[in-house]
Amino acid sequence: MSKQLLQHSVFYGVLFPPEVSTSSEESDFNLARCVAFEPIDQLVFHDAPLVVFDLETTGLNAARDRIIEIGAQKIVGGVVVGEFSTLIACPYPLSAQVTNITGITDGMLVNQPQLEPVLEEFLTFIQGCILVAHNAIFDSSFVKAALKSMGVELSWPVLCTLKLARQLLPELNRKNLDTLADHFGLEFEARHRSIGDVKVTAAILAEMLAHEGKHLRSWQDFSPFTV
Repeated sequence: MSKQLLQHSVFYGVLFPPEVSTSSEESDFNLARCVAFEPIDQLVFHDAPLVVFDLETTGLNAARDRIIEIGAQKIVGGVVVGEFSTLIACPYPLSAQVTNITGITDGMLVNQPQLEPVLEEFLTFIQGCILVAHNAIFDSSFVKAALKSMGVELSWPVLCTLKLARQLLPELNRKNLDTLADHFGLEFEARHRSIGDVKVTAAILAEMLAHEGKHLRSWQDFSPFTV
């Protein structure tokens, strides 16, 4: 299929990524930019490339706290085709509470990459993909705040599996990741570590779409469940 025929496709950016200049002048210009993506309403969700992602952070305030881990899986047609997972350096010591919850220690963050280059790599990883997260307002707020501090405005809908579960599973008293995992008989390989939570989130989405949400087909059907 020709490049011209694909120019309006959701896969265009994946198959024909934009050329990136290495000059410092153009690099500075690229950082002061808006990064945007909006799937067309008629896009068949099952055929769309997805990136399920999760963050670990030093707290709950996106304006004040820091991202210390990003995990993500790229999924096409139910098959994992790529993975993104990294710890991130933190400029201050972690609280005991954060370490107790995540198992991440200060020593684990020594010599880890800085946040800015990690986010630039993450933007490349998600190009042309629908983003998915559980309680997506939390994860997307941290990503947007961090990018904004770099001069990047992110405009990218994120499908929230929490919002989806509230609609599809009203009988469950709680819709957190642990409750949903238990409901579907799923186990975590590592709870409160990004890639472990990502794998369970992806499995929960697959379960909901195979049963309670099998009537959802196009991206337009999913738009009420985005943030």
